[in-house]
Amino acid sequence: MKAGDILTLIMVLAIIGTIAADRYYVSQFEKDFRELEKQRIITSNKLATAKIVHENLNHVRDLVFKNMDFPGHKDSVTHETHFFEFITTCVNDLKLKLVSVNPQRPVVKDRITTYGYDIVIEGDFFKFGELCAKFENSRRIVSVESFDVELITGREGRRYSGTYKGIRVTMRVNTFRVKKELPPVEPVTKG
Repeated sequence: MKAGDILTLIMVLAIIGTIAADRYYVSQFEKDFRELEKQRIITSNKLATAKIVHENLNHVRDLVFKNMDFPGHKDSVTHETHFFEFITTCVNDLKLKLVSVNPQRPVVKDRITTYGYDIVIEGDFFKFGELCAKFENSRRIVSVESFDVELITGREGRRYSGTYKGIRVTMRVNTFRVKKELPPVEPVTKG
């Protein structure tokens, strides 16, 4: 046998020995690897849950600050302006037609001021559903008190053609502001 053949044989045997030793050595850690993978998955799930809770808590904090009047704190932009910007942005995003927005007089009851709006929009029924979802996810509390859906159909001259053109939704939407009460001040006594 030549020296090159012996060296090749030794290298092949070394590789086979290394693979066998690696298989034997790693197989002893297989249970540990599975346990580590299980713990990694649990930790990933907990982190994802923590992120969701964090986002929800931020949303609640935003709801509190956007819907409460704190003593001594005045917004630079009125509540109505925020709502008009919100509704026009939503309608434009959904490609609906905003026909009218008619604000009503605010109603004050105890600490809650209710701002009512009569809104008329035209478009697709599913887009109306998406608009309601945007109301639900708004940073302002928005409640749809009532709505009426009417089909919009085409007309040819005096004859009714029955061609579907979309819907017209007339709705009453309310937003709210809550006044934070100051804690009662106890009189100072000298004594």
